Amino acid sequence: MSGHDSHGGGHSSHSSQSHGGSGDSRQAAIFIAILAVVGIIIASVLSLKIPLSTLLPVGLLAVLVIAFFPRYVEFKEYERGVVFRLGRFYKVIGPGFAFLFPYIDKEVRTDLRTQVLDIHPQEVITQDDLHLKIDVIVYYRVVDPKKAVIEIKDHKGAITNLMLSQVRNVVGKMLLEEVLEKTESINLDLYSTIKDVESAWGISTLRVEVQSIELPKGLTESFQKKREAKEFKEKIETEAHAKQIAIELLDKVGRSIDNKTLAILYVDALKQISQGKSNKIIFPLELSRLATNLSDNMNPGKKIDYNAVIQSFLESYQETKAKTLEPEEKKHKKKKK
Repeated sequence: MSGHDSHGGGHSSHSSQSHGGSGDSRQAAIFIAILAVVGIIIASVLSLKIPLSTLLPVGLLAVLVIAFFPRYVEFKEYERGVVFRLGRFYKVIGPGFAFLFPYIDKEVRTDLRTQVLDIHPQEVITQDDLHLKIDVIVYYRVVDPKKAVIEIKDHKGAITNLMLSQVRNVVGKMLLEEVLEKTESINLDLYSTIKDVESAWGISTLRVEVQSIELPKGLTESFQKKREAKEFKEKIETEAHAKQIAIELLDKVGRSIDNKTLAILYVDALKQISQGKSNKIIFPLELSRLATNLSDNMNPGKKIDYNAVIQSFLESYQETKAKTLEPEEKKHKKKKK
């Protein structure tokens, strides 16, 4: 049980003990009072010479008054007392003070505060024959003390048994993955089950929660690996889909390419060339020749291979560089010698 629930149970047992102590002390007081009355009667007979026939009824009346004199009991703001008079339900009392007759009235206290019932983890079997331990917590409060006392002997035990039975019933129809993915659905099912009986039991259910699910040893790690693999697969599929969209977009744009676009590609290629080690940049192609190279890689009905376009341009550059720069560099070296 949780701390809150333990507090409720402790309060209940404390109430019982206090009533027991109160009853014992009252019985002791009555016994002493009877002895005192008997002593007074004997003393009166011996000293005052009052007839016993006169003193006996008076003494008996005094004993009865003392024995059945009303006692007062206190009920806190969150407590109610269900009173039984001569074994039959009489009324619900509290909060505050109330007078009850000894040996005639008996009260049963109920706590109206919210109770937290932590049901001990119970082993259940899923549809795919896996053993799980499920921990359930129920938040409820007593709203009708009379029904909570008369209609159900132990509402905490009754709620516990009801929840355990329903957990076995629900989880037994589900696969492991469904149990882990549909926890909220299980909560709603358990909540609905207890709602069906709460009116008869005099309680109100605030909520029901599956607090934890304990998997069998060895299954936790394999299940985690399976989940990670699934997430990785979804990530790859998303990236592939994004690349496919990008390729289709480039292809669509490429089919409507014009001279301005050719010029941009031309400058882009020159930027790549300028990143080389050489201090000189040769402009090997006119735009018209570049257009020819591009058109060779842009056959109608086929996707454009932009890498091939750039590669073709770079090859043309290397060819021009070999024809133009290399002879010039050789002349420069001869002059230095």
